[in-house]
Amino acid sequence: MEQIYRKEFPHGSHSVYGEYGINRDLVLSSYHYGSDVEDFWGNDEYEYYLIIEKDDVPKFLLESLIKGFNSEKKFTLHDLKEMCDKKEIKYTTTSYV
Repeated sequence: MEQIYRKEFPHGSHSVYGEYGINRDLVLSSYHYGSDVEDFWGNDEYEYYLIIEKDDVPKFLLESLIKGFNSEKKFTLHDLKEMCDKKEIKYTTTSYV
């Protein structure tokens, strides 16, 4: 699993990781940890997964680059999920609290 992003906060952190799954799907995972997460979710950890199906990984990569090069703000897994919806890229999501 490769760390793509990490930010520390006074009361926790947020990290995003990427790896290829056993089916060669692209697995992006977002981990939030800390008291702010606990205040919102009732647990101090929150995990969210965005899994791009193997056949749509090339399309996802190109669309991500287009979005990244044309955006003034950082994008999130939620932003990537919305992009997938718009571009008809197949994916699944999972989350844990």
